[in-house]
Amino acid sequence: MEAMLEVVSKVAVILILILVGCFITRKGMLTDRGASEITMVLIKLVTPCVIINSFIGSAGGLDISLLLMAIALPALWQLIGLGVSLLVFKKEPVERQKVLRFSLIFSNVGFMGIPLVQGIVGDRGVIYASFGVVMFNVLCWTYGYSMMSGEAKLDIRTVLLNPGVIGIAIGLPIYFLKLELPGIIAEPLGYIADLNTPLAMLVIGSYIAKADLHSFMSDLSVYKVSFLRLLAIPAVLLGILILLPEGVRPEKELFLATIVQAATPVAANAVLFAVQYKRDSELASKLVAVSTVLSIITIPILTILAQTLC
Repeated sequence: MEAMLEVVSKVAVILILILVGCFITRKGMLTDRGASEITMVLIKLVTPCVIINSFIGSAGGLDISLLLMAIALPALWQLIGLGVSLLVFKKEPVERQKVLRFSLIFSNVGFMGIPLVQGIVGDRGVIYASFGVVMFNVLCWTYGYSMMSGEAKLDIRTVLLNPGVIGIAIGLPIYFLKLELPGIIAEPLGYIADLNTPLAMLVIGSYIAKADLHSFMSDLSVYKVSFLRLLAIPAVLLGILILLPEGVRPEKELFLATIVQAATPVAANAVLFAVQYKRDSELASKLVAVSTVLSIITIPILTILAQTLC
């Protein structure tokens, strides 16, 4: 019961911040341009600072096998989503199909995943979650980019120089070499990292505020994606982790961080990509908004189940 209350309280805090984002957007205090600029700051600046800061503040050693597992598990659940998306949306029109498939594969591992992991699991969990962000960026800017843009050619620099990879590239040497950053660097880094949760939730709130919630009832595909994204895929992943032999099963922090990130709602990138490449941006907004609202119920359930079974 205590664990349940802790998870519910963490998600409730996230919900309150999202509602604040809705409120200030409806009041005109947060405009489309403002939300776009905050999103850019979160992606380009805050995300790498969160990852680097997690390596600085963490205690205890992480061996190579754990790090490799932290990379493999996010790839696994995204591949599960990819496989499911190929089977479920065959009959949808091509333009809708691209948005639905992207939304099913890619979840909000950064904006929502890292704050939740940080609150539920702690800094050690954020180290693991940072690899989830890296795998998200690698797959998003390769397969996701190719699918949504319709282009087969990939920009390798975009893949290698995304914020998640940069954060890992800086954070890993600091962690393994046990480097102590001077306060004049570590303190500003920590303050910027602390912006992640409030700013990210305000942006998500702005997406929800701008969406026409009344029109969602008629689009069953939105609820189909939400069910698969929020419950089915993380449940399959949870089953796989439980079935692993005792010596192979990931430690508790990695186990929980993996399930929390896998259970997060549709990535905000679905809207950004849909707008940029002239796909169905209204559908993408519905998917982000509905899955985010429903995740307030599903994430505590899955997290508590994972805590019980791990």
